[in-house]
Amino acid sequence: MRKAWALCLFELKRVFQKPQSYFLMFAMPLIFTLIFGGLSGDDSADRMKLAVVDEDQSTLSKVFLQSVKENELFTLESESKQQAEQKVKDKEIGGLLYIPKGFAKQMLAEKNPTVTFKHGPEFVSAAAISQMINQNLIKLKMEFAASLHSSRYTGEDWKPVFSKIVKKTPAALAGVHKVEVKKGKAQTKLSNQSARSAGFSMMFVMIVMMSVTGTILEAKKSGVWYRMLSTPISRFQLMSGYFMSFFLLGWIQFGILMAATSALFDIRWGNPLGIAVLVSALLLCVVGLGLFIAGFVTTTEQQSAMGNIIVISTCMLGGVYWPLDVVPKFMQKIAEFVPQTWAMKGFTELVARGGGVADIALPVAVLLIFSAVFLVAGMSRVRFE
Repeated sequence: MRKAWALCLFELKRVFQKPQSYFLMFAMPLIFTLIFGGLSGDDSADRMKLAVVDEDQSTLSKVFLQSVKENELFTLESESKQQAEQKVKDKEIGGLLYIPKGFAKQMLAEKNPTVTFKHGPEFVSAAAISQMINQNLIKLKMEFAASLHSSRYTGEDWKPVFSKIVKKTPAALAGVHKVEVKKGKAQTKLSNQSARSAGFSMMFVMIVMMSVTGTILEAKKSGVWYRMLSTPISRFQLMSGYFMSFFLLGWIQFGILMAATSALFDIRWGNPLGIAVLVSALLLCVVGLGLFIAGFVTTTEQQSAMGNIIVISTCMLGGVYWPLDVVPKFMQKIAEFVPQTWAMKGFTELVARGGGVADIALPVAVLLIFSAVFLVAGMSRVRFE
């Protein structure tokens, strides 16, 4: 195996002698993660901003606004009506919540108070926010009605009774208690940045593999392949050397990207053994795919071009650029036939749910099936003569 190791180390050295290799292998995945994942891991920074104009300035309007501010969908910023309307028009904010004068008077007259929510036609979350506002308005009406009826029976002023009711009433009248189901204790949810970090690391490992597996074509074109076969090296040792160089290169790239994203973006990759098994299965699949493509093309340029087209298109299909939940059902069915989908499922189990090796058994098994198909088909196309 010394001959195979010598060839492996030679190929690794050849790759790392090229300055452009470092940019493609390490800089580009981090840049993509930064752009698509967001600069901050704090979800509160991504909440939508709405302007609020309270012209009533009554106790009831202030209590209503306070209950609205306790949601997790958006943040409220106090503005004048003119400024707020201009910001909505300029699309600087998502919308405007307007409470007119007479809000409290309408409540005291036991009428339905008027609250206006203005937004542009492109604001896709308008329905969810309108529902949230209506729920809080119903909650306020119920609290006020209870305090009003109580004051009529006891003779007390409704305001102190209303204050007591507001303090005792839960923040969400019909809220849902969110519980994240995890297999580990110290795991966080799979944020957009975590998902994009795993996805883009995988994508650029695949792109690099499509390039380096073309080394065999380059060696054949230059005559190096045939000169090596004329030396005391077996075909098995020759292919083992190339295969080990591709596999180790992928692990070096993925390992450095994991360390960099952990340091820069605070990504927690989960169970180390699970990550080792999943990434190894993924690399076997990627190397197999590269050799498979190399068996059907004649030049390194064709290998790189075809490989990049296949990698980028299947990454889009497999949930690297965006969650699969946002695509139509038939696209989700098609995505089951690309390896990136199963790799992302494995990363979700490890990163988001704190799973272990047993929890990624299915994704790993599917990746190994892909690997076997690609390797058998690819190796059958290799010509040693």
